[in-house]
Amino acid sequence: MESLASYAFLAFGSLFAVLNPFATVPPFLAMTETNTAAERRTMAKRACLIAASVLLVFAISGISVLTFFGVSVPAFQIAGGLVLVRVAFELLQGGANNLKVTADERIEGAQKEDISITPLGVPILCGPATITAAILVASQAPTWLHTGVLMATIVVVYAVIFVTLRLTADHMHRLGQIPIKISSRMMGLILVAVAVQFVVDGVRGSGVFN
Repeated sequence: MESLASYAFLAFGSLFAVLNPFATVPPFLAMTETNTAAERRTMAKRACLIAASVLLVFAISGISVLTFFGVSVPAFQIAGGLVLVRVAFELLQGGANNLKVTADERIEGAQKEDISITPLGVPILCGPATITAAILVASQAPTWLHTGVLMATIVVVYAVIFVTLRLTADHMHRLGQIPIKISSRMMGLILVAVAVQFVVDGVRGSGVFN
C-alpha cells in the first residue's frame, strides 16, 4: 500500500504542476486592470473557493462517474496521462499562459465586473487538465484516508494560489515574464514525469502485457 506521505507528494506535485500558480497571475491582472486592490483580493478569494469546491466534487465522484460510463481506471489512467503529457510539453515550452486562458476568455474577463466564477474560477483555476489530474490521483487512493489526504491537498494548493495572487499581483510588473517561464518549465518537467507514471500504471493495470 502506498504510504500517506508518498501519496501526499504525488497529489501535491501533480496538482501544483498543472495549476502553476505563478502562471495564473498575468491573466488575472489583465482581466482586473480596472479593479481596485480590494476587489482583486475578493475575486481571487471567491474564485479559489469555487475552483476548490468543484475539484473536490470531481475528486470524490470521478471514479464513480467513470464506472457509470463503463470506463476502467487503467483506461482512464492511460488517456488522462496522455492528456497531461500534452499539458506538460506546453509548460516545458513556456506556454503556460495559453493553457490558462484563451483569447476569448481574456476578452470576456476584461468586460466583466466580477470574474471570480467565470472565467477565473472555471476554467482557469479548475479546467479539464486540473480535473483530469485530480481524478487520476484519486484513482491511486487505496483507502478513504488517502482520499482525505487528496482533499486536504486540494485545499492547500488553492490556498497557495490565493496567497500567490494576493501577494504578487501588485509586483508582477517588476518581475516580468522570466520567473513565469522558469516556473512553467520546472512544473512541466515534474508533470511529464507524473503523467508518464500514470500511463505506465494504466498499462500495467490493464493486463496487456500479462
